[in-house]
Amino acid sequence: MPQSDADVLQQVPPASDPKVRDMKALRTKLDKAPGELPTADLLARAYIAFGREVGDAHYAGYAEAVIARWMAQKPPPVEVQVLQAIILQFRHQFADARALLEKALARDPQNAQAWLTLATLDMVQGRYPTAKDDCAQVARHGGYVLGIACVGNLRSYLGEARQSVVILTQIAGDAPRLSPSFKAWVEGLLAGANERLGDWPQAERHYRKSLEYAPGDNFLLVSYADFLLDRGRPKEVLTLLADHSQSDTAFLRIVLAQAALRSADLPRYVFLMAARFEALRARGSDYYGREQVRFALHLQHDAEGALELARRNWEVQRAPWDVRVFLEAADAAKRPQAAADVLAFLAETKLQDPIIEPLARRLRAELAAAPPAR
Repeated sequence: MPQSDADVLQQVPPASDPKVRDMKALRTKLDKAPGELPTADLLARAYIAFGREVGDAHYAGYAEAVIARWMAQKPPPVEVQVLQAIILQFRHQFADARALLEKALARDPQNAQAWLTLATLDMVQGRYPTAKDDCAQVARHGGYVLGIACVGNLRSYLGEARQSVVILTQIAGDAPRLSPSFKAWVEGLLAGANERLGDWPQAERHYRKSLEYAPGDNFLLVSYADFLLDRGRPKEVLTLLADHSQSDTAFLRIVLAQAALRSADLPRYVFLMAARFEALRARGSDYYGREQVRFALHLQHDAEGALELARRNWEVQRAPWDVRVFLEAADAAKRPQAAADVLAFLAETKLQDPIIEPLARRLRAELAAAPPAR
């Protein structure tokens, strides 16, 4: 429960938001003709997109309810299977999402959305050789621009961040022909690739540009907030996220910024963040793995607990931030041996990252200096 009437656990988007109005209109249309799959498809996609934008998992549930009658069919329509897989991916139910995508592609091997979703899933899980094949299929069935963006994103994870920047910059040059959401995506990828290179001015420039195209996008806001936290600029995080505290991921960055500022209100923020994680667990939505590691490590100062959470998270996802939080937890717990598999993964993938690399070197040195196990 909140500690005071001023504490906000959840905010409702205003009815004046054009996207909310569009969703309501589609909902009304579907209520009048509940068997119309094209309308259901549009509404489900609108819910998914809005949920991603504001960082609210409830909308994935709304989308799932919309397509439930078609998912009950034997077999479901391919486009519905892909939508359900996207919902499961959003919830980090990766194994179930992968199974659905494979079924959909077995029936429709030219489905570009399914290939792109599978490529994204493979990148998140560190399956980079498979992701490369997925991106080739995206190019074949979804067009050159989408395919090359997929490849550019992948290269930033493989020690080829410079090539990633070159590829993605070429795509950004086609910006007049692209949708705002696509431009925002590409600019966000460019920001991340420049972070891999340690080019902070360019990374920030691309973060700002991405947010010009998608001002309220939760993923971009959170990524930029992490950038600012790493640069020691917590006051800017509070300004950036002032209107976005309804998102659990954004709220965590607010709490981290308050900690960096040594705020007198920090205990209240920590309490509220803990309440949010508990609410997620109560709903069976325990999928913010890396966020829980950061909370345990940096706000609860529980290195052993953070390391256990990092182990569980590593079984599910292996993106650069998952690597980082695992190594940070192992370092804080003074357990370099616990990070052996993660260090092996880094050596294999050759990930570039100016924050991860020195941390990995230190842990490798500690491992090498440790006496052999008896």
